Amino acid sequence: MLTKKMRWLIAMLMALAMVAAACGGNDDEGDADAPAPAPATLSPAEPEPEAPEQPDPDESEPELEPESPTETPEEEEPEFQPAPTEEPEPEIELTATWRGVTADTITIGVTYLDIDQLVELGFSPATWGDQELVIQALTDDINERGGINGRRVEVLMDKYNPIGATEAEAACLRLTEDNEVFAILFGFLGPAEVANTCIVGTQETILVGGTITPERLAEARAPWVNERVTRDVSTGALFTLLEAEGMLQGRSIAVVADLPAAAQLEEVAGLLREHGIEPVLEIATSSQVADLIAQNQEWAALSERIRAAGADTLLLVGNVSAGIENAALNGLEVDIWATDASGLASNLGANVQPESARGVITVGAMTGAQIYETDPRFQECLEAVTSRHPEVEIKHPDTLEEGEPLWFTSLSGHCRFFQIFELLATAAGPILTHETFAEAIANIGEFSIAGQPYASLGADKLSSNDSFQLLEQDPDLGARGQLVPVGPMRDATP
Repeated sequence: MLTKKMRWLIAMLMALAMVAAACGGNDDEGDADAPAPAPATLSPAEPEPEAPEQPDPDESEPELEPESPTETPEEEEPEFQPAPTEEPEPEIELTATWRGVTADTITIGVTYLDIDQLVELGFSPATWGDQELVIQALTDDINERGGINGRRVEVLMDKYNPIGATEAEAACLRLTEDNEVFAILFGFLGPAEVANTCIVGTQETILVGGTITPERLAEARAPWVNERVTRDVSTGALFTLLEAEGMLQGRSIAVVADLPAAAQLEEVAGLLREHGIEPVLEIATSSQVADLIAQNQEWAALSERIRAAGADTLLLVGNVSAGIENAALNGLEVDIWATDASGLASNLGANVQPESARGVITVGAMTGAQIYETDPRFQECLEAVTSRHPEVEIKHPDTLEEGEPLWFTSLSGHCRFFQIFELLATAAGPILTHETFAEAIANIGEFSIAGQPYASLGADKLSSNDSFQLLEQDPDLGARGQLVPVGPMRDATP
């Protein structure tokens, strides 16, 4: 039997063994077969203490309280450290990078139509308000938002008469040679279109606007885009939408192009054939747009040919005024379709009776009413003008009285030019050159601008509009009629 002294000694040895085991590490990466570590060096022996007094054998031995294991304190959660942020790219110091581009400014030119002369000649029902006020307000808006990549935009404006190219070519030289602008917005329209090659060709200056044709584009030595769409694309969209609505098949169609659009006559007729329709007549007129007497004489004979061919539909290519009015004057009982919407709605020629244009079908993007009421990109430009000029009232286009200024027409058009230029010049970056601007055109992809919820540009797509819907002229709206949608809007992005 073990004595109390011996039991006490064994208990002390066991407690020492437990403490030693608790101090040992557990190395998961160690070798399991490694030799045991050598014993630690013993410290010098202490003198043995005197033997303690022996307890009374009759007294029971007190039970030892088991030592509670030492609790390991919980590790504190480390404070959240945000991920290191990347160092910002060093800012490029702005310098002069191209003609018209300094460290501080981008100088652009904006051409605009002499609408007063068009009103006098009967080609527009009213002026467009103060176009220079609109242009300057859009410029100021960009600058007050920080400019373009840190550069302020400076604008030079030049008015031209679109009847002929003389004034347009003079405006081109003033802006490019005399003032060395970086780019020109708007360009030239109508008979003055030929002067666009002065900008992008001879003067090697960027153009946002004008009308792009393959022949003129071949002469370009600077980037050129516009907010329009080529006639072949819009005409193809017209036929596609008409076919989708069941309006194309079984038609007997006479195709008539005005003089400026004569070169597109064969192409338009070819698009009809692709949709299974053989035109019953294809002809281009030879009278000048401004010569109303010659137009009426020519159309008197042409109307008889259309009637003799058995046509039930007249497809007008180019300016629609002469065809619409003369169809009514000569009693042609035909439906009228137009490849170009630009001469309809409030732009219907002053020589055309609004009732004569009732029911004319065309294809286009958003109507003026849609743009004014629902388009957020147009609202940006409207705010830019009205906040700076509260005295100017830019009315809903369908509420205008006859002869009231067409502020909306001016604003919506210039708005698109400015939005495209700002978009591309910003994408071109701080080193603004023709090359970086061209790269921006090639890579910008899809976007939206005023009046075009669906738009895009690319290396081989230089006209932005991808938005199409069938439209019908309603003479009961506005001063001289408006186009109203008769089909859904479609995205024609390639």
